[in-house]
Amino acid sequence: MKRLLSFAAVLAIALTACGEPSPEAMQLSYSLTSGDEFQYEVGLEQHIEMTASGDAAMLAGEDVPGEASVDIAGTATFIHAISDGPEPGTHEVHITGEFADVSVTGTADGEPVDSADVPDFAAMEPIDVSVVVDEQGNIIHEGGDSDNPLGGMLGGLGALGGGANPAPGLDPAKFVGPPLPDEEVTVGDTWTDEVETPGLSEDPITTSIPSTVTSVEELEGVEVLVIDSNATTSLIEFDLAEFFAGMFGAMAPESTTPEETAEFEAMMDQLQFLISVDDSTADSTTWFDAEAGLARQSETAAASNISMDMNIPDEETGVMSGFVMDMTLDQDVTYRLISGPTG
Repeated sequence: MKRLLSFAAVLAIALTACGEPSPEAMQLSYSLTSGDEFQYEVGLEQHIEMTASGDAAMLAGEDVPGEASVDIAGTATFIHAISDGPEPGTHEVHITGEFADVSVTGTADGEPVDSADVPDFAAMEPIDVSVVVDEQGNIIHEGGDSDNPLGGMLGGLGALGGGANPAPGLDPAKFVGPPLPDEEVTVGDTWTDEVETPGLSEDPITTSIPSTVTSVEELEGVEVLVIDSNATTSLIEFDLAEFFAGMFGAMAPESTTPEETAEFEAMMDQLQFLISVDDSTADSTTWFDAEAGLARQSETAAASNISMDMNIPDEETGVMSGFVMDMTLDQDVTYRLISGPTG
C-alpha cells in the first residue's frame, strides 16, 4: 500500500493540530482490483459548428452538410470492468456503455435537425474500449482500431473526438480521474504530467496536464480532495497522401505505357489528404476519494478545432475530387460514481 495513513486519520490529525480541515501531505493512488466493476453516470453536451465544401463521397457515404450548427445532449451509464494488466502494477479497464435519450437541435444547410434524424457527422456510437493504467492513473495503453489508419475518423465525423486517434479530452470513454503524482501532496500542491501518445505521423501527440489539489470537500457524506486539471494537447497533424500514393501504386497494373505512368505520376502530385486537430484544451475538476482510491465525480470542459483538406481520385472515374471541412467542437462531460467497491 502506498498510502501511509487513511484519509480519515490524516484529517483527524490535521484538525487536532491546527483546527483547520487541511490534511497533511499524503501519497495518492488508485485502488483497482481484478474483478471489480464500477458504474458511472455520464452526461454529455456537445456544440458543433461546421462548414464543408467539395465532394463528400470520399468519406464512405457520410452525409456531410455544407454548413451546420448543432447541439447534442445525452446520458449514459458506463461500466468500468477491472482486470489485471500486462505488467505488475498495471490494470486493464474495459469501458462499455451507450448514450440514450440523445437530443439533437440546430440546423444543417439551413434546415432544422432533431433527434429523429441525427446527421451522420453527429452520430454517437456505442462505447467499447479498453485502457491500461498504473496505480497513479497513467495511461499505459489505449485500445483502438490500429489495423485501420482511418479508424474512428471517417466512419462518422462525430467520432473525431474519440476513435483510435482522438483529440485527448474530447473522448468521453476515458479513465475517470487525473494522473496522480509519485510524491506526497496536500491542499495547494501542484504537479504536471507530460503524456506522449503515438499519432499517425512521425511526431507523437503531446499532452501537458498540470493538476492542483484546491480544497477538501464533503461529497455525499464522504470527504474528498478536489483536484483541478488543465490539459493542453499539441497540434495533431498528419498527411495520408503518401499512404494513398503507395496504395494506388500497388494497385496499378505492371504493363503500363510511359504515357500512363506519366499520367499516374501527375495525378499523385495532386494527391492530398491532410487532417489537422488544432491545439486542444480540457479543463476538469475531479472529486477524489483518497480513502477508497477512486474518483467519485468529475467534470470536464473540452474544446478543439478539426479540419480536413483532401484531393483524391474518384474510385470509378479516376478524376481528382476535392473536399474541405472545418469543424469546431465544444464538449462538457460529467461523471458520477453510482456503484462499485468503495474501499
